[in-house]
This record gives sequence, C-alpha cells and structure tokens, in this order.
Amino acid sequence: HTRYVQFEWSDIVDHYEAVPYPFNLVRHLPDYLRFFLDGTVWKYFAASGRYFGFTVYPIIYMIACFILPLLICMAFGMHWLASLIIALIALVILTKFPGDRLYVSLSINDWAFARDLALQRNPEIEERYNIFAKHVIDEISRSDADEILIVGHSFGSVWAIEALSRAMADVPELLHGKRITFLALGSSLMKIGLVDKAHYLRSSTEKLLAVKNLTWHEIQTKTDFISFYKSDPFEPMGIKNYAASAVVHRVNFKHALSKERHKKMKKSMYLAHRQYILYCDKQVHHDFQLRVFGPFFADALANDVELALHSKLVN
Repeated sequence: HTRYVQFEWSDIVDHYEAVPYPFNLVRHLPDYLRFFLDGTVWKYFAASGRYFGFTVYPIIYMIACFILPLLICMAFGMHWLASLIIALIALVILTKFPGDRLYVSLSINDWAFARDLALQRNPEIEERYNIFAKHVIDEISRSDADEILIVGHSFGSVWAIEALSRAMADVPELLHGKRITFLALGSSLMKIGLVDKAHYLRSSTEKLLAVKNLTWHEIQTKTDFISFYKSDPFEPMGIKNYAASAVVHRVNFKHALSKERHKKMKKSMYLAHRQYILYCDKQVHHDFQLRVFGPFFADALANDVELALHSKLVN
C-alpha cells in the first residue's frame, strides 16, 4: 500500500509565464542577467559544463538575433539609426519565432522565478513553503509506513528541502526513527544554492543532510541539459561533511525507452528533463514508478550496486 501525496506549485510559475510577450522580456530579462552580474554563471560552469551551456544559450541566441540583422543592414549601407531599429525589430520577432520552439522566452521567465526563489522576495513562494511544511509535519507524524520517500524533481528538490527544513524546525524529532529516502531527480538545487545570497537554502540542505537515517539518492543523465550532470550535489555549495548517506547514479534513458520515444525525447530538452518521472518502456533500475509504487525499499535500490549495473544504470 502506498500513500502518494503531491505538492503543487505550478500556479506560482504560471504567474511568471502569464506576462505576455514581449513585455515579459522587459520584466524578466534583468533578473536573468543578474545571474551573470553576480558571478553565479561561473559557478555553474565549475559545477557542470552542460548546465552552463543551458544557462547562456538564451542570451547568446538573443545577441545573435540582434547583431546579425544589424551587420546585414550596415553592409547594405543603411543609416546606423535605421539599422539599429531594424535590428531591434528583428530581435523581438526572432525571439518569438522561432524562439518559442527553442524555449528562449520560457527560459527567461524561468530564470526570473529562480531569482525570486533564490532571494526569497516573492511572498507567495514563502507562504507556499509554510503550507508545504505543515502538510509534511502532518503526513510524516501520523505515518506508520515502512518507509517514507520524498521526491524532488527539478525545482521540486528546492521546494522539498525547504519544506522539510521548516517542518524539522517546528518538530525537531520529525524524522527520528523513520526509514526515509530523499530522491532527487534532475535536481535544480544548485541552480538556487550557488547564488551567493541564497544562504537559507544551503543552511536547509545542511540541516537535512545532518539526519543520519536519511538516504539521499540523486539520479542524473547526460541527455538532460537542465540539471547538473556529473556533479557532486553538495560540494559546489560548500557542503562537504554530512551524516546522511548519499548515492549518485548517472543513467542513460536509451536503456529505458523504445527507440521511437528516445528519438522524440532527444528533440526536446524539456521532454528529456521530464523523463525522470515519466513511464519507462523497459525494466530498469531507475524507474520512478518502481521506487514509488514497487515492492522494494527506495534506499535498498539506491545501494544495490549489482542491480544498478545489471540494469545498465551507469553511463
């Protein structure tokens, strides 16, 4: 028997995406650029080259959409002011078409949300943290389950860590004596945790990792550019010593999907980022449903090296 509880925060993100184009660029682009100005992008580079590429591609695309039309106009001898106006118009058009298919505008909206998350400046986010924390206390306190599995996918890892931290602050013995696993899938923890001013999240992560009976199981894949592939989940944030058990596995989705689905997935970086929690076509160790609804303990699966290798888990 499994009691499955889902914590939703998509409505908060919807508020960022609801700003119509191109007004969202005026509102959200400065927040995206601040990740460059405060040096966070270089921390991304040190942690994961792939994530650095994901971070910089929107600005590189937009610069190209402005510079190339400008150079073409000037090459035809147009006045510099007319060239500038045409280049700006081209930037606005190309960022929308084909920019939408390349997730340019969506990514910039996402970075604005991430900035608010890092700096704790959105009251709606803070209120939702507290709501989640209260539900976490209620669910764990009255649970008599053999194990408790906390799952954080993408930004969900940030929400889960902070909710657990606040719950533990209210009820310090909350996790005592529990068999508990934190499953981090395509985690965006470092996206927020590497921002200098995100002290709260680094502190919350340390508090969670101080729980001796907790197993942190992180799953990464090289086909997901929106997560920190081949990175230590804690060291770049300055967290080196902890009591919890930590296991990191790198998976290859081609072993889990049919050729058709794998080919389709590789065409969309956001579909690849979602695959962690989608169904698999083949029996593999890293199947999300296997952990949530299967007959095995999640921490046992995390530490079963033979099973992991047999199912071609490691790249």
